[in-house]
Amino acid sequence: MAKLDGNGEDEIEVALAALFRAYDLDESGELSREEFLAIEMRLHYEDGQVYRGDSGNAKMTMTDKDSSGFIDYQEFRVRTLTSYQEMGLSRAEVLAHMVEQTQKALLERAKMGPRYHAGIRQSLRSIFTLFDVSGDGFLSPEEWISAQKTVASEVSDDLDEGWIDEAAFSAADTNGDGMLDISEFLEASFSMFEGVKKRSDAILQTLQRIEKVLHQQRMADRKETAPVTVYMQSLERPPFQPPSLSWQDEPTEPDEPNESWKDCGEVALPLNLATAEDVMSLLRLHLRLSHDTWISVYYLGPSREGSGPRAVTLLRGERPGEGNTTAMLSYLSKPNAALKLFVKNCRKRPSKLVRQPRAFLEERDGLFAQRAGASWGLDWETQLVGEGEKLPPRPMVMQVGETLIVEVPQADDNGEFRYMANAFMDKTDVLSKPVNEVIQVKKGKSKKKGGPEPDPLLQLTFVALREGKCVFFVDISWEDQEEKLCQRQQLSAPVAKNTVARIGPVEVDVQKPSGKADKGALQWWNGEKWSNKKGPAKKKKGKK
Repeated sequence: MAKLDGNGEDEIEVALAALFRAYDLDESGELSREEFLAIEMRLHYEDGQVYRGDSGNAKMTMTDKDSSGFIDYQEFRVRTLTSYQEMGLSRAEVLAHMVEQTQKALLERAKMGPRYHAGIRQSLRSIFTLFDVSGDGFLSPEEWISAQKTVASEVSDDLDEGWIDEAAFSAADTNGDGMLDISEFLEASFSMFEGVKKRSDAILQTLQRIEKVLHQQRMADRKETAPVTVYMQSLERPPFQPPSLSWQDEPTEPDEPNESWKDCGEVALPLNLATAEDVMSLLRLHLRLSHDTWISVYYLGPSREGSGPRAVTLLRGERPGEGNTTAMLSYLSKPNAALKLFVKNCRKRPSKLVRQPRAFLEERDGLFAQRAGASWGLDWETQLVGEGEKLPPRPMVMQVGETLIVEVPQADDNGEFRYMANAFMDKTDVLSKPVNEVIQVKKGKSKKKGGPEPDPLLQLTFVALREGKCVFFVDISWEDQEEKLCQRQQLSAPVAKNTVARIGPVEVDVQKPSGKADKGALQWWNGEKWSNKKGPAKKKKGKK
């Protein structure tokens, strides 16, 4: 049986994401050939195996489906799970192996030196943010010298005190603009660390000590941020659109009026809030939203490129110390911070339905063996895009052995943006937990030859197991991709469209078979009836 972690997420998915991050040496969100082979080679040597370069290159090429020379998370995920399936490992064996490989990869990164040490990179990013008192995303000479005394008192003999002295600032300022951005700061730090004869774990301990002292200094005598303006979407029911379409009518100039967001007053955020949910609770009270409302919250951080709009950033962090809640509060306390919060994607939190992990390997085969009968389908474009269509009448009657398929997107804009889909259910002994099936979409007749292949779809298959009733819904989200979209399109605020949408809830009444099972063609719901053609029903003339 699939297991969930403390946050209700599938342990396999959590372990996969951790393994990918362990391979991602430069934290870019994708793996270059050099990164991939560097970790693979060291893991082979550590296990006492002979590393064959041609084999590693072939593995990289097979994983890099779009031949970009880089592997994104989705490509890494599909290839890794496929490999485990081919090996015939059980779920428990897969989970244990991924955890072991992640630990080994992180250990090898530490051996490669401070530049590749995951903990050191994370600590340096935090220190940069704490140095940046103004919150503009750069370190000025004043901020640099101001932090010098604190650093000097903490590094003692562990590191070179010249790390952040006047000469170090000038040397780090490679573009000569009189300021340091995060990449210049990181490179200067790594260069200094590589010149000292200290173990990476000792360097990390020193950095964490500096980080702690700086944070205490920044928070001293402060209780809350300055008043922050809270904005909500102007439309009562904002539409859901794919990333490639959602930004088309958004303003791109910083001073351009944006009537898609309404001012909902100001609130000062206490600095002792520890999680994203703490912030959301305060915002729900301020906005007079029901306590069982899920929301997404974005703030405007410093520009990542050194110029252009501020970075639209999703608030994250389910546990104290995780995510960016503390970093956001620290940033909003700075004089140059954009004192704005954007609240969107309002939807009801389920009280009885539980997020269900996908059936995995041996479970999948067992569930598919029980399929016998018709298949019914709900596709995301018919249900969600634009005004959307009505769901099937409640309850939806199925027979034991029949399947219900919910088709959702995996990616958009030729793989540039990815979606997440989560199923919430109550009776998995009546209707099975979802089983993944990736569908490669055929290129339409109107598409040009040689153009990019359509983005793949994901079919979540639910098998009717026994008589009874089950309620479920599927949430589709690209909320964590909005940062990338806004940066790419130079947007100064989140898009006003929803980036989370829900198919359902659907009540299913499973009944015993009435006769011989007839598989037949997959029937799609078009908003009015079941049809063998996918897509919304054609509107009659004169009917809106």
